[in-house]
Order: sequence, then C-alpha cells, then structure tokens
Amino acid sequence: MNQAIDLTAQPYRAPLGERLSIRWNRLRRWEFWPAWLFYIPIVVYIVWLGLRLRRPTVFTASNPAFESGGVVGESKAVALAALMARADDLVAPFERLDAAQPLAMRIASARRFAADGGYPVVLKPDIGSRGRGVAVIRDETALTGYLSRAKGDVLVQRYVGGDEFGIFVYRRPRDGRPTIYSITQKCFPSVTGDGRRTLAGLIADDARARLIAPLLWQRFAARLHEIPAAGETVALVEIGAHCRGSLFLDASPLATAKLTAAVGRVFEAIPGFHFGRLDLRCPNADALGAGRDLRILEVNGVTAEAAHIYHPGTPLLVGYRSMFRQWRLAFEIGAANAARGAEVTGPFELLRRFRADLRRGRHWD
Repeated sequence: MNQAIDLTAQPYRAPLGERLSIRWNRLRRWEFWPAWLFYIPIVVYIVWLGLRLRRPTVFTASNPAFESGGVVGESKAVALAALMARADDLVAPFERLDAAQPLAMRIASARRFAADGGYPVVLKPDIGSRGRGVAVIRDETALTGYLSRAKGDVLVQRYVGGDEFGIFVYRRPRDGRPTIYSITQKCFPSVTGDGRRTLAGLIADDARARLIAPLLWQRFAARLHEIPAAGETVALVEIGAHCRGSLFLDASPLATAKLTAAVGRVFEAIPGFHFGRLDLRCPNADALGAGRDLRILEVNGVTAEAAHIYHPGTPLLVGYRSMFRQWRLAFEIGAANAARGAEVTGPFELLRRFRADLRRGRHWD
C-alpha cells in the first residue's frame, strides 16, 4: 500500500492518558526532539567555526559537484546521473521528469519506465530532503495521482528491495583517500495482527511504533479501526527517513576494506563529491560488507547527517560530539577546495536558497 497521508479520513483521537504517555516518552528520547531544538548548539558551533576561519560559509565548497556543496536546493539527479554514466552497477536506475513538460508527457514517461521494470517504483522530488514527497508507487492510479499533484521536477526510480543503509563518507582533497565516517542501518517498523486488536491497538502496544504513533495515526487514519488477521504483517514505514518513522541503528562495525573500495568508485564517478551520505539498498549486511549488489538511491551533500547518532539510547553528548566533528570536516574540506578554486556560496545567497527550500517543503507537508 502507499503510505501517503489520507487527508480525507477523520483524524484519530487517542485517549488523553495515552497521548500524554507518548509525549513524555518522546521527550525523554532526544532522537524525537524537534530538529530546531536539537540543532541550536550545532548552529552556534557552525557560526563559531565560520568566524574563526573568517569564511562563514566555506563549507559550501565541500562538494564542487553540487550547488552550494549540497547544503540546500541541490538536484538529486546530478549525482545519480554521474553514477549512471560511470558506475551504473552502483545505482538504482532512474529517470528525471521535467516539470516544464506537459503533464500527459510526464505521466507517459513514468508509465514507460514502470512498464520496463514493473511496479513498484519510487517517485520523489528532484530537490528535497528529509524524505519529503518520497512515495512508493504500486500502480498506475497512484502514479498518475502523484504526478498530477507534484510541483517541480520529479524522479521516477526503480524500487530496490533488501536492507537499507546510510553510509557517511568523505575524502580530503589532498590525498583523495575514501573514508567511511559511519554506517546506519535503516529499519522499518511493522506490527503483526492477532485477530483481536485493532491496528490502533497494535500500534499502541508496540514499543517502537508507540513512539511514532502521532505520525502513524495520521498516516493510517482510514485503517486504524481495522482488525488485522492473526499473523498478518502491517508495514508501518517504508521510507528510510528518521522523520518518516524509520528506526536507525548504528552499523558502523560493518565498514570493511571491500566496502571502502566500493565507496572509492563513487568518488571516482562523481569527481566533485568529497563529503556526504550515500543512501543505498543491498540484499543484506553481508553483501554490504562485501561491497556487492549495492544500489545507491541518493547522494546527499554537506547537510546530510551521519545518522548513526539516532541509534536508540545514544547519549546526547555523543550525538553532539559526532555532529561537531562532522562540521569540522565540512569546513576543513571546504577550505581546501576553496583554496583550489572551488566556488563558495555567500551567506545571503545561502539564506535565499533556504527560504526557497522552505517554500518547496510546504507543498509536501
């Protein structure tokens, strides 16, 4: 099923005690804090680094291949196209649907793409972050509906099964050696029916699903009173974004020499890429460690997170320590690239890009 939010269903209203309990448990776990709250110390640190170097936005030169280094507003298609051209075995096939084309032409192109490999396919905005607008599409009706509502360029991408990982990587310009900073395994919560409890009850009784219950109440508003059959599995999440409900686990021990070699191929295919996160799928953890059967879904730039910090139970200070180190690297690599002539996006232009991104994001809220 598609996990688009059903705006026509009546909102579910959980008992007050249940809502208060969920809110308290979310507050106790910083991984569920609002992004603006968690990022306050990080923004202060970024400003301090910029003032110390006297180049407040030099980090935008970290990835000359992307606009503003992949801080905001970069096209997903740029990196994916480079991979398709030079390392097509490492990327999930995709096609970019230009918003300037008539709707009928975009729908026809997407249908041809889906017919070539079959459903499901994934549709996502070419410019976007945090899983906004990403949808798994399982039939032509859903495909047509998505494209009819979409604004801006859209990517249609082959759906890849298996396990999903986020690998944060970097290479310093002076030596070009690929380094794996962290690996995150993205897990998708589900519940199993018992023939007695409603979907709402199953969510409330599941330790993890309960923590993302407000999101699930909205997402499954039309189904919460259904009673899944005994043994029936209901997938609650299928998009690998923490803010969309995925569970992130620290899988950094899976880093191997073979995986690092595969990462090196990504850097070779995208010469101006130095710092960011590869979101990919592969059959399992063994395949990841062997660096085989990897299919990259997205290449994210400077503002991507080394998402292993969201592993449940990670101390807050450990999370901040990782984020501070990540941003020190961004400034270091950006400064090195700028010294070699890479363009630095100024503060006012960066602010303009952030404001434009906020406007784009409202379309997918």
